[in-house]
Amino acid sequence: MTTFTIAQIEQAINYWRAAQPGAEFALNAQARALASVYGLMIYDGRAHVALADLTVGQVEALTAALGTQ
Repeated sequence: MTTFTIAQIEQAINYWRAAQPGAEFALNAQARALASVYGLMIYDGRAHVALADLTVGQVEALTAALGTQ
């Protein structure tokens, strides 16, 4: 099973924030999708999230961001 770390999620969020800034005080769609996972990981105290636990949009945003770095 493939997993992603909380650091990878954060890295992808920061990538999308820089690549496509949202409106004032708002995240773009990709960063917003990943932020929900990131927040739940912090709340649950999880260091990893399984690929199977992510939506298609979250996987696309994550792999696109991590694939460019």
